[in-house]
Amino acid sequence: MDTLNVSPARPGRRFDRVNSFVEFESHANDTTYDTEFTPSKDGRRGHRVSVNVQTKRRKLHPSELEDAFGDWVPLHEGLNGLDLDGESGEGEEDGAAGEKRKRYDSSDDPMKVWRPLSGLFLDELLRREGLGGKSAAECSCCSSALDEGEAPVRCDECGDFVQCRACVVSRHELMPLHSVERWNGRFWVKSSLASLGCVYQLGHGGFRCPRPASHPREMVVLHFPNIFTIKYRYCGCDVSDHANNLQQLLRNGWYPATTVDPATCATIATLKIFRLLNVVGNLTVHDFIKTVERSSDAAGLHSVPDRYKSFGLISRQFVFLQRLMRAGRGHDERGVEGTKAGECALLCWACPHAGINLPEGWREVSPEFQFLFILIVAMDANFRLRNRLRHNEKDDPPLGSGWGYMVEEKKYREHLRGYVGEEDISTCVAFQALLQKDTRVTTGLRCSGVGGVVCARHEVVRPQGLGDLQKGERYANMDYILLSSVLGITAMYLAISYDIACQWRIKFPLRLKEMPEKLRLDLASITVLFALPVWHAAAHERTCQVQNSLSYTVGVGRTDGEGVERVWSRLNPLAWATREKGRGGRADAIEDEVDFLNFEKNINLGMTLPRKLVVAIDERDRQVAGFQQVDETLEEETREEWQSVIDCWQRDRTSKNPYAPAEESKEYSAAAIRVQLTQEELDEASAGAGEERLHATSMSTFLVAGLQLETDQLRIRRELKGRPLLVGDQSERVAQLRRSFFVKLARFRKVQGVYMPGAGEQLLEDEETRNPDLPPPLAEDVRIYLPSELPARRREVCAEKLREREARLRRGVLADSVAKLRRSLLAKHHLVDWREGAVGQRGTTRAATLVKRVEERIEWIAKGYKRSRDALVGLVGLGECDWRELRADDLRIEEELEDDTAARRRLGNVGSQTRERRISKAAGKRSKEKGKTKKKHKMSWIWTSGGGPGGDEEELRDAVRVEWSKAKARRDRWVEEVQLLREEMRRVLRFLAWRAGWWEERAVSGREVREDVREGVQAYAARQAAMTRQIARRFRSAWDTSASQAVRAAIAEDREIVEMIEAE
Repeated sequence: MDTLNVSPARPGRRFDRVNSFVEFESHANDTTYDTEFTPSKDGRRGHRVSVNVQTKRRKLHPSELEDAFGDWVPLHEGLNGLDLDGESGEGEEDGAAGEKRKRYDSSDDPMKVWRPLSGLFLDELLRREGLGGKSAAECSCCSSALDEGEAPVRCDECGDFVQCRACVVSRHELMPLHSVERWNGRFWVKSSLASLGCVYQLGHGGFRCPRPASHPREMVVLHFPNIFTIKYRYCGCDVSDHANNLQQLLRNGWYPATTVDPATCATIATLKIFRLLNVVGNLTVHDFIKTVERSSDAAGLHSVPDRYKSFGLISRQFVFLQRLMRAGRGHDERGVEGTKAGECALLCWACPHAGINLPEGWREVSPEFQFLFILIVAMDANFRLRNRLRHNEKDDPPLGSGWGYMVEEKKYREHLRGYVGEEDISTCVAFQALLQKDTRVTTGLRCSGVGGVVCARHEVVRPQGLGDLQKGERYANMDYILLSSVLGITAMYLAISYDIACQWRIKFPLRLKEMPEKLRLDLASITVLFALPVWHAAAHERTCQVQNSLSYTVGVGRTDGEGVERVWSRLNPLAWATREKGRGGRADAIEDEVDFLNFEKNINLGMTLPRKLVVAIDERDRQVAGFQQVDETLEEETREEWQSVIDCWQRDRTSKNPYAPAEESKEYSAAAIRVQLTQEELDEASAGAGEERLHATSMSTFLVAGLQLETDQLRIRRELKGRPLLVGDQSERVAQLRRSFFVKLARFRKVQGVYMPGAGEQLLEDEETRNPDLPPPLAEDVRIYLPSELPARRREVCAEKLREREARLRRGVLADSVAKLRRSLLAKHHLVDWREGAVGQRGTTRAATLVKRVEERIEWIAKGYKRSRDALVGLVGLGECDWRELRADDLRIEEELEDDTAARRRLGNVGSQTRERRISKAAGKRSKEKGKTKKKHKMSWIWTSGGGPGGDEEELRDAVRVEWSKAKARRDRWVEEVQLLREEMRRVLRFLAWRAGWWEERAVSGREVREDVREGVQAYAARQAAMTRQIARRFRSAWDTSASQAVRAAIAEDREIVEMIEAE
C-alpha cells in the first residue's frame, strides 16, 4: 500500500522545516490528506480513498497572540555602531574627546578634607560628655529651677537639652522606649524612665485610660539598639474593644515572647531590622542580642536581662507570619490552615507560568517559537548546609512544612523509607570520587546537605525546590525534590541542567514510575531535555561534554546552568548558623533566607535583564557575521549534507554527533590510558597482587584530578588575557574559577598527603621561604606538585608506581594536544584562505577576527603541550622522552602554491566554487613573479603521524565541518538568547500586572473578619497592589530605552568600577 501526502489546492507545495521537526504549510487553510490505493484482485483496477484529512495550520508568531505586550520590543533600537568599549562612533557628546573630568577633593578624596578637621570633631564629641555649657539648675522645657538634690536628666532621642524629672515623665508618657541619662554632678550616668516613675498605658498609645489596670506591671522590651525594662498598665475600658492582653501588646507594636502572662516583648521595628540584618548580613540571633546588650551596658556594670532564647522564638514566628502576609494567606477565605504546598513561595517573575504571564493561545504558536515558553531549571546538592543531631533536642517541626521552598517533611520521609540503600553515583567526573568520599561521612548528622532546584536563567529557587540529603547525592532524594519543584507545570518543554545529568538521565523514566503518583511527570505531554552546566561540563569526558552540552541544546539560548551554584554561594554563610539548630529552626531559617534571595533576584530583574540583553545583542551580531563568513565558503550541497547531520542528531542523540570530530585511533589518548589504568587497578585488586590500597580514591583518579587542576590554571590565565565586554563580568568569572580551583585543590591536598608525603614537606619548605610580606599566590600560580614537579629527594617517598602512571597519563595528554593542534591548524588554514579572498574592510575585519580566535586557541593548546612535555621529561629524563619539543615554527601547515595546486583545488571542494577560483587566481599571480617562490620547509613533525595535510583531505573536511557546526550552534544560541530575554521582559511585566490585579481582588474579597481587621486587610492589599504597579512602571520605563542608551549606562557603571579599582 502506497501513501502520499499532497495538497489539492497547491500540489507540490514546499514545506518549511523548523527545529522541532514539525512541518507547517507556508499558506494557511491548505487541506492535506493521505491517499490510500487498494488494487483489485485482478490488479487491473484500483480504489482510491482519502484518509487523515486535515487543514494545515498557518505559522503563528507570538506577536500575533492576544497579548497587551505582544508588539512591545524592549531596547527597541540596535547598538547603532556604538563601540562597547565606551567610545561612540559619532564622537563625544559632552566636552572635547579625551577631556578629563574635573576633580573635587570633597568627593574624590574626602579623607584629605577631613583630616585637618579631626580635632574639631573630637572636641565636639567630648563636649557632649558634659553639660555643654548649659545650666544644671534649670529645666530647658519648663524654665523652672530644679529642686535641691534633683538631678537634671537628658534624653538621647529627644535632644541635647536638660530637663527636670516632671518634664521627662510628662514628655515620655507616649515614648517609653527612649534612653535617658542622669547628671550626678560630674558626668552623665544611664538611667531608665521606669526608675523616674514613668508608666506606659497600653490600649491608648500612652494616653490616659479611664479604667486602667489597678497595678502597673514590668516588661522587658527589646527595642533596637537597647533593652528596656519598663512599667506599663493594661487597658480595661471600651476603647480597646475588650481586647485581651496579647492583642493590646500586638496593637501597640510589641510582639510578646509567650502567650501566657508575657514578660518579654520585642518591637515590630526591631524584628524588621533584625530580619534584614539576618538575611543581608547573616547576623545571627546570638550576635544581635550581644550587640543590643553591649549597647545597653558596654562595661557590664549592671544586670542586663538575657533574652537570647526569647528573641530567637519571637523572630522565628515573626518572619513566618510575614511570609504568610506576603503570600496573601490572611486574605484567603481558607485561612492559614488551608495553605497549599508551595503557596508561600515567591515565584520567579520571568519564568513561564500558565494563566499568569503567558499570553492567551501560547500553545498554538508555530514550533520554531515554542522555545520562548520553555522552563529551564538547574539542580545540584550543597554539602555545606549540613545539620547535626542533638541528644537533648525537642520535637520542633518547621512552621508550615511544605508551604514554601522546603519539601513537605512527612511525605518526603515516607518516600525515602523505601530507599534503604542505593549504589554510589557513577560519573565521568574526575573529582567525583573525592566528592563522594566527603559526602559519605554522615556520623552524627541529621542530614549531610541540601539538594536544590532553581530556575537556571534567573537563579530563583523553585517552590518546594529544597530538601535535606541524608547520605550523599542519592537519586531518590534528587528525583523527589525535582519533581516536587515542577509539580503542576504546564510547559511543553522542560530543560534540566545537572552536573551528573549524563548518568542521572539514563534510568530517570524508570525511576519516575516508582515515585508517588501525584509527583509523576507526564512524559507524553512534556518534552524533557537534559544537559550539563557549562563550567561543570569541563570535568566530564570530552564525548560526554559534546553529547550533553547546553551549547548544542536547541531552545535554551546561552543559559550556563550554573545558577544553582550562585544560589549556594549566597546560602553557604548560613551553614554556621544552622549547623546546630533543631530541624524546625533550621528549616525556617533557610526558608526566610531563600525568600529574601528570591525577592532580591526578582527586584534586580529591572537591571539584570537589560544588561544581559545588551551583551546578547552585541554577541548575536558578532556570531551571525562570523557564521556568515564561514558559511559562505561552502557549497550548497555540502551545507545541506552537514545540516542534515545536525537535524538527525537533534532527533536522535545516538546518531553521528555533528559537533565532535570523526573517530580517530584512541589507543594513546588520555581517555584510553585512564581506562587502562583503572582496569589494571581492578585486576590487581581482584587478584590480590597489588599493593594495599592507601586511600578510597584510586591512584589514577588522584593523578587525573591533579592534571585537571593544571588545566584549570591554564583556563584562568586564558580568561585573564581575554578582552571582555564589561570588566565586571570578567572579574566575576575569574573569581568563580579561582574559588572553584581552591575548592578542588583542598580536596586534592587531602589525598596527596597519602600518596605523596614528600609533597607536604615541599609545601612547608615553600611556605617557610616565601616572603611573608607578599600576598599568597593566586590560583593560577599555585604549585600543585605532582611527582613530575617534586625534587628528586622528595620524589623517592611517593607511592610505588605513581611516577610511572603519571608518565603514562602525560603521554595521553600529549597525544590529545597534538590531535587538537592538528584540527585547529586545519581550521585556521581554511579560514586564512578565505580571508585572502575577502572583499572590503568589513569583510576582511570579520575574517581576521575569526582567524585570531583560532590562533588564540592554538596558543593555549601549545602551552598545555609544553607544560605536559616538561613534566614528562622530569619524570623519565630527556633521553627517554618520546615526544618532541614544540617550537613556534612547528605550528604551521606548509603548502607551496606552485607544487600543490591540485591539493589546493581538492581543499577547495570543501568550500564554494568562488573560493576555488580565488585560490587559482592567487596561485597564478604568484607563479608569474620573477622566479620568486616560497622557501621550502620540512613538514612539521606534528603531521608525520597519520599523514600530512596535503594527503588527508577527509581530516580537513571533518575539521571544517565541526567548526561550521559549532559556529552555527553559537549563532543559533545567541539568536535564541536575544529572543528569550525580550520574552522574559514581557513576562515580567505580565506577571506584575497579574499580581497587582491579584492583590486588588484580595482587597474586596476574602475571609470574614472584624471590621477593624478588614480595614487592615484592605489597606495591606491596596499597598501591595500599588507597589507592584509602581515596580512595573519603573521596569517598563527603563526598558523602553534604546539599546545604545542602555549600553552607555552599563559602560558608565563599569568605568566607575574601573576608576575605583585604579584609585586603590
